[in-house]
Amino acid sequence: MPFENATEVILNQESKELEKAYSTDHKVKAAIDQFDAECRLRKELADARKRNNLTQLEIQEKTGLTQQTISRIETNTDISPNLKNLLLYVNAIGYELTLIPKNDVAGRI
Repeated sequence: MPFENATEVILNQESKELEKAYSTDHKVKAAIDQFDAECRLRKELADARKRNNLTQLEIQEKTGLTQQTISRIETNTDISPNLKNLLLYVNAIGYELTLIPKNDVAGRI
């Protein structure tokens, strides 16, 4: 299909432009790095919940958060959870948040 090729060409060009901006513009790099960190954290939270054999419904019952809020914490990159909801969620899955200096983490959040 001709649209598949056109889409691929456009995506390749946009990818090249983004890579160039990432390597030359510190604001673009900071925004992309922030987005990447948020995505990794959301995935790790969902993975931790699943490792503890907890469903979103069980987290809802433990915290009083809505299932929609729980889903947004785990997957939605458009809406950031407030700190209270994030801490309720983290506590309910049996974890705690800690701060570690970046130079001590070797690539972890």
